[in-house]
Amino acid sequence: MLQLIKKDITIHKFQWIMYFAMLLFFMYWDKDAIFIVAIISAVIIMNAFYADEQANGHKLWNALPFTRSEIVGARYLSLMVVTIISMSTVMIIELIMSGGWELSLWKQVVGSFVLMIFSGALCFPLFYRLAQKNVIFILIILYILLVIGGSYSFYYSYKYMLDTLIIPQILSNSLFFVLSVFLALCLYLFSWMLSIKIYKSRELV
Repeated sequence: MLQLIKKDITIHKFQWIMYFAMLLFFMYWDKDAIFIVAIISAVIIMNAFYADEQANGHKLWNALPFTRSEIVGARYLSLMVVTIISMSTVMIIELIMSGGWELSLWKQVVGSFVLMIFSGALCFPLFYRLAQKNVIFILIILYILLVIGGSYSFYYSYKYMLDTLIIPQILSNSLFFVLSVFLALCLYLFSWMLSIKIYKSRELV
């Protein structure tokens, strides 16, 4: 499975320069960290999906000594890896530029992780069920739009609950984010198992 994860990371080659340039562009225009991490992570993982589908990569990976469970698991783990890479890069650049991290940055970074896990949990089973060459591009665009909309929804929903004292009255900030991460990971694991079931029953054409 480690080889499959490495494949998802290295498949981009020189495109990593473009991803880094996008990240710097958004940070220069002072976009929220939750938006930056989410959009960069979404573009990276969707590029890997697109490359596999266009090159009939599924046939190749299934011809090699990998089980379908490993193929699906590698893609789910790859999403977490690229999200952590994006999170770490944003935080390192922010540390260099500002000389430290504000509490709001930590909240947005954790929020971006929750958003990516949640969106992946919702969309990955659909990709394994519906993705074909003629529709993969449409699915990718819809996924990225969902991530963009989700980043703003998560940010402003949290801000609203904070401003109206819903969060402080019911639970602390730290508990809110711990519960969010826990629930997102539970949904992610359920989605993982569902995608394995779908992919095992899928005919590769």
